[in-house]
Amino acid sequence: MIAGFASPAQAQNCFRGVLLALSRPGTVVTLEMLQAPSGISPAAAAILLTLADATTGIHLPEAAHDWLKFHTGAKPAAREAADFVVDTSLAGLRNGTDEAPEAGATLIIDAAELHGPKYRLSGPGIETHLDICLPLDDAFLAEWRALKRIAPRGVDVLLCAGQNIVGLPRSTNIEAS
Repeated sequence: MIAGFASPAQAQNCFRGVLLALSRPGTVVTLEMLQAPSGISPAAAAILLTLADATTGIHLPEAAHDWLKFHTGAKPAAREAADFVVDTSLAGLRNGTDEAPEAGATLIIDAAELHGPKYRLSGPGIETHLDICLPLDDAFLAEWRALKRIAPRGVDVLLCAGQNIVGLPRSTNIEAS
């Protein structure tokens, strides 16, 4: 079995990194290196080790299920019921309710790199706007725009590549630039 964090300080540093990424959308945050099981990146593995516990429903590649359950007690869940989903699409994910928008899922997108077409981000945590290249496609943007119509409900997104992450909270506006 592949080890998890070597110390509680690693988990604390990862938690701070996730908070930074979600509070400052578009900011690339580097997490401490962690050996990950096959099927997920080191950043995705670190995020799940930090945020999941025995009450958390997880939908991720099969190869990583046993590893995550061993370290956190998190249970596999259907995509539409999961708290955290490792995938590329927003379609069918929990988006919270008007009374509890925070009950929406978090989508973790594993990408080869954090580069791609240029987008303009705006919203809370961004002073005016931020132009950034991200590994998103037209289908993702269409799904994002559809979710924006039901705000404050929605899905938070963490883009991962290697040990780097970029946060896109549901309050972020994303436009092709």
